[in-house]
Amino acid sequence: MSTLKTWTVTSLRKLETWARYHNTTVTTVEEAWDHITHQAETLSRDGVRFRCTYREQMPPGIALKRRAHTYTVTLFHGPGGASCYHVRKVTPDLGAGGDPAHLAELVAAAEIQRQRRPVCGATAENLTVLTTERTYPTDCPAQVRLR
Repeated sequence: MSTLKTWTVTSLRKLETWARYHNTTVTTVEEAWDHITHQAETLSRDGVRFRCTYREQMPPGIALKRRAHTYTVTLFHGPGGASCYHVRKVTPDLGAGGDPAHLAELVAAAEIQRQRRPVCGATAENLTVLTTERTYPTDCPAQVRLR
């Protein structure tokens, strides 16, 4: 059983400096409309894990824009004659341009492939989008897109 020592830093720059010093990489471990949590982890020779995290809080204007463009995407595929459903809540990078709902579908398919391919064989190619809907409904009446 290894020991875990963890702490939080006050900026992404400090986290990146810590990661470079320990020869490890920074990864995004949680993303929501109002924040993104980044983390770096390393294992010492004696089995102690060291974890450093930074939670990036979005400014209110950006957070509200991200909230409006957060989608719940339902996808499925049929491995071996069975139906396998996957649901992901996604806030796409709004700076990428294009339709945010379509970007959410692409990001959800990529996440599912990365996380579930070894388990059920899900790939971006064999996943079919069932629904894409705003996670946090707005006053807009057309909030669900069926494929």
